[in-house]
Amino acid sequence: MTAENLNEELSFEANPSLATLIVEDVLYKGEGNAHIVVALPHERKVIRFRKSLPDEVSPDGGETRAQREVWYARNVVSCFLGSYAHIPEIVRFQAADIAKLSDAIRPHRPEKRRHKVITDTCSTKFPDYTFLDLRLEIDQTVFRDRSTFCVEIKPKQGYLRETERRFPACPYCLNQYAKLRKGDIAVRSNYCPFELFSGVEARMKTTVKELLRSPQNNLRIFKDGTVIYNQESSSNDLEDVLNKWFRNATTTRVDEFCSLVCSALTRPFVQEQLEESSVARGPCNFCPSANQLPFCVEPDAIARAERCLRLAGKNCNFDGNELPRNSVLERIRNMQRLSYVNTNYIYGIYSDYASLLNDDMIYSDLMKLQSETHASTIFDPLPGKPTKAKDIKGKNSETLFESTVAKEYDGNFNGNHNASSECILSTNVKKIDINGDFVSQTEINDNLDSCRLFYGNTSLHNQKPNDHDDEQKANMQIIAQHLSTLRNYLLFAIARDCSILMTFRELHPENLSKVPVENTIKLSEQLSFLSSVRVSDLDPKSIHSIEKHRQRDVAIFDSVISSLENIFFKSIDDRQRNGTNNSMV
Repeated sequence: MTAENLNEELSFEANPSLATLIVEDVLYKGEGNAHIVVALPHERKVIRFRKSLPDEVSPDGGETRAQREVWYARNVVSCFLGSYAHIPEIVRFQAADIAKLSDAIRPHRPEKRRHKVITDTCSTKFPDYTFLDLRLEIDQTVFRDRSTFCVEIKPKQGYLRETERRFPACPYCLNQYAKLRKGDIAVRSNYCPFELFSGVEARMKTTVKELLRSPQNNLRIFKDGTVIYNQESSSNDLEDVLNKWFRNATTTRVDEFCSLVCSALTRPFVQEQLEESSVARGPCNFCPSANQLPFCVEPDAIARAERCLRLAGKNCNFDGNELPRNSVLERIRNMQRLSYVNTNYIYGIYSDYASLLNDDMIYSDLMKLQSETHASTIFDPLPGKPTKAKDIKGKNSETLFESTVAKEYDGNFNGNHNASSECILSTNVKKIDINGDFVSQTEINDNLDSCRLFYGNTSLHNQKPNDHDDEQKANMQIIAQHLSTLRNYLLFAIARDCSILMTFRELHPENLSKVPVENTIKLSEQLSFLSSVRVSDLDPKSIHSIEKHRQRDVAIFDSVISSLENIFFKSIDDRQRNGTNNSMV
């Protein structure tokens, strides 16, 4: 695709015809931190409206953002998830219709979310994943029940390199202490993503039961597109839901639910067969070790947090089996493996260059260079061979370096506006498979020397205009490498925060031969379901979300120390009081 063709494609996508929004036909579906989702029941579609603070209105009505989301879904996310992900459609509405919609859904929105509002007139439109999406006509007589049930799970982070496992608990379980301290939850959940991603059936079922007990924001159940069980529900609500859903169960309804969900998570629903990805087995050569980098929390605080967790007996099991190839969990975990460097390294890069980094630098220039170089993206989940996905062009592992980035850094760091950007564009780039990792990196003659060069000169703002050209080029090479690293991290962050929607409709046992076997889950002779699985919440992350992630990590460690030490001190005080009372008696 040439640059001209790309511009034509993006222009068409970003300037759709004006759509009609009849507020009376719209149902509020839910919302997260960045989007409000409403359903169009007659179309079985949903619209994701970007929300923001009232004074953060996009000058173009959100066209650039929507265009970027569509491009990213087609050219990056689909490389990993295939048909589990859907390429959205861009829709544009009148500002007056948006205002009417905002008024209509406001009573349904959580109070804590109302400080953000819909300001953009451009949004993205998706199929409603809470209904079956099989891309083929099914005779309705094959179904045993008229109702369609859907389970939405946010699995969270289920992969962590061994070098990152400095604590006996995983990031999700650690974050429970921060949520408890903030008052977001009343009790900690015993759900653990590493149990879900373990591939061990017994462990997976046990942790799904924990999600049922404590859904928080990680589990919702829908019936015919409407939420019937979530974090606001009671145990009586759950019992009612499962009684309606599993009327023909041969074992306990909770067990049938867990079996069905785990089967959907480990079944290869995708049709396109991507080549098997290798497992990352070691740190990248160019990346400093964790011990060389200052963490965002003082070392003694880390030691105290680790000690408290071990004393509390909160240990996550990081071991597991291989997940079935092309299952949705396997695809998501492959994306999560892109966080191939220490998170401190990510925070360090961002902190050094935050004033210069922006989303256009991360995404828009990548889009332009992709068309100019006939490359798909820098994200190649399958080193060595192209994918077979119908909608995806051939992939390669070349790292794309932006000339505009080079110019930006030349001007801001060295005060040399005439400096050439060839130090980036002429960099010798080759495909490198770091022990099976999904990354490409610049060939640097001496990786360790390059790292020492960067860390010996972390404040490039202090460089003088007369610095040696060789040093400038070396710094520029590492800057380009950092941009690639940041992109991979942001893709990892998407995989960490995405949602899996599993949709089910019960079948007549005698009609199993009339439906696609690849979409059929059979729990017993009397209980089978037609199923589909999709993944949502895949929008590209802002580069500035990294600062939010850093603040969250600081809060987590602070909360772990505070919560656990308070528990221990209270326990000691209680024992001392009891001992005093006993002696008095």
